[in-house]
Amino acid sequence: MKIQADLHIHSTLSPCASLEMSPAAIVRRAAELALDLIAVTDHNSMENGFTAAALGEKAGIKVLYGMEAQTREDVHVLCYFEDRLQAERFNRHIYALLPDTPNHPDYFGDQVVVDEEDNIVRHEEKLLLNALDISVPELVDLARRHDGLVVPAHVEAPPYGLLVNLGMVPAELEGSPLEVACDTARERVLRDFPALAGHPLLRNSDAHFLKDIGRARTVFSAPSPALPLLLAAAKAGTFHVVCPESHG
Repeated sequence: MKIQADLHIHSTLSPCASLEMSPAAIVRRAAELALDLIAVTDHNSMENGFTAAALGEKAGIKVLYGMEAQTREDVHVLCYFEDRLQAERFNRHIYALLPDTPNHPDYFGDQVVVDEEDNIVRHEEKLLLNALDISVPELVDLARRHDGLVVPAHVEAPPYGLLVNLGMVPAELEGSPLEVACDTARERVLRDFPALAGHPLLRNSDAHFLKDIGRARTVFSAPSPALPLLLAAAKAGTFHVVCPESHG
């Protein structure tokens, strides 16, 4: 089966995202676009993703528990989980690694946790736009110990791409899927970073506004949207990407 997936979406919990990006609004928009699989991947937190997953189950859209973690090296890494208990444990571990820097909403933006009816549950007080006290290899190990899948985000793009900040793909991620920014041409990426030819290169929207959800996506050919099967499809090359016109 063909699985239309957008696995990099920010919600109201990310200070850089629009306040229109409630879990309910994200799921509704995904349904309008006939997406089969999404992930809410806020910075260093999964709280709105838990709400999105519950709403997705009601709407017939699978929602992975996700996060865009920022490592000690200032590398953004997408972390995905299927099991809620494992995701909750991972989320608590990550939160403990976040510096105790307060958020200043007027400067950074609001960090809003909401329920299924768009009611505000609370405002996250810690600034989520911060590097965690964990390295890329340590994060990969932590996620895998919680049955998670890690996919470095927009690897070629400054300022938080893996290749920009490390200049290489660590051995722990050999052959693993990588995300390329949705508006970067594949030819340019492979020209600038030939070693990426050995990796499945996925695309997602990195949406911060409702209009951008699904603008780039990865279409997997897999029996189901189960995480191990998606990984197998990525490694086998049984997927294709849909993305906007590249700017070069």
